[in-house]
Amino acid sequence: MRARLLLAMFFLLAPAAASAVEVQTLPAPKGEDIWFVEDHTLPMIAMSAALPAGSAYDPKGKEGLAAFAAAMLDEGAGNLNSQAYHEALSDRAIRLSVTPGRDYTVITLVTLSENAKEAFRLLGLALSHPRFDPDAIARVRGQILTDIQGGQEEPETVAQKAFFRAFFKGHPYGHPVDGDAASVGRIGRGDLQAFARGHWVRGGLKIAVAGDVSADDLAALLGSAFDKLPNVTPAAIPPVRHMGAPGVIVVPMPVPQSTVIFGLPGIPRNDRDFIAAYVANNILGGGDFSSRLMNEVREKRGLTYGISTNLLAYRRGGFVVGEVATRREAIRQTIDVLKKTVRQFAADGPTDRELADAKTYLTGSFPLAFSSNAGIAGQLSTFQTQGLPANYISRRNDLINALTAADVKRAARRMFSGRLTIVVAGSVPAAAKPAARPQGH
Repeated sequence: MRARLLLAMFFLLAPAAASAVEVQTLPAPKGEDIWFVEDHTLPMIAMSAALPAGSAYDPKGKEGLAAFAAAMLDEGAGNLNSQAYHEALSDRAIRLSVTPGRDYTVITLVTLSENAKEAFRLLGLALSHPRFDPDAIARVRGQILTDIQGGQEEPETVAQKAFFRAFFKGHPYGHPVDGDAASVGRIGRGDLQAFARGHWVRGGLKIAVAGDVSADDLAALLGSAFDKLPNVTPAAIPPVRHMGAPGVIVVPMPVPQSTVIFGLPGIPRNDRDFIAAYVANNILGGGDFSSRLMNEVREKRGLTYGISTNLLAYRRGGFVVGEVATRREAIRQTIDVLKKTVRQFAADGPTDRELADAKTYLTGSFPLAFSSNAGIAGQLSTFQTQGLPANYISRRNDLINALTAADVKRAARRMFSGRLTIVVAGSVPAAAKPAARPQGH
């Protein structure tokens, strides 16, 4: 409670950056979705571009292809090999990063205004004329395989991968974004080229820009980056027919502290109860020290340093996923307390105090996401990929404040009444026999 009070006091003093953000939508005749916030406070421009190139598009048997292609984006383009391309970026202090997810691959570009023309040109070169040089492919493949191997020793990574395999069994969301050693080993230069042609495209592309540029100048910059991409749209990701694998799955690992990943089917982003579900999740396990789960699992019983939940919205379905780490001998007690707390919250919903505190926290913290051009572009990109309208920023806090206790209780009952899927990675007491070990993990 004290943490929330301190944060609330800080929010009262913080500038209302979100309310000052004016989002423009720019014409996009080739299928792109472009949001723009003009801000000349600093001579910088930030862009987040979400390509329809997530791991859900990976071909069967070559899982990890989207992530492999993303890792190759800055490994040479046109007449520049990998070293020359990186030098061209660093010489002008251009920051380019690429993050593959399950629905999208997100490109983040941050540049000084004076270098914007070159920054967007270099990005366009990488997207439309990638080299995929054999030596770069071999080096990046080695890095990916090293990361995969290292993840096999980390309980958190092991539990996360096992959870997604079980929770989304049979769907492309279920395989790891980075694939596995066997699938990555099967990916060749032709696969990377074909994926880039089919998914580094304009159809379904979502672009968010914030910073020191006019709308007219931005149109020219975006043209240099994206105009040469194919004007095609990838096929839709298949629907999720079933989510969840109720029960406890144990993946034994010889470590003193186990990681537990747990989850439930959630509420789709376009559902009328989503905002209420978002608030309900914050109250139950939203990540700070005032959540129900933190109070029950950490404060009252000292079973963990932290426990949290997150409400995720993929294009083909929403779900709640949470995480907690605890010592070997406390696994069963932690799971029992987790189940009981979730059941009780589903039955009773929040108290009036919990709801009031959550509203204060969520509305007050919202402006902090808009404190920089990179933050603004990233936040806009998130809303774009969730299918929200450009005016959502101005409406979001009002939607939260308008919620009643009955709204949040209804959403909590919908979302938390089912049986949890629970995956444990780590050492377990002999009495807790492994239920199953997912294959391919």
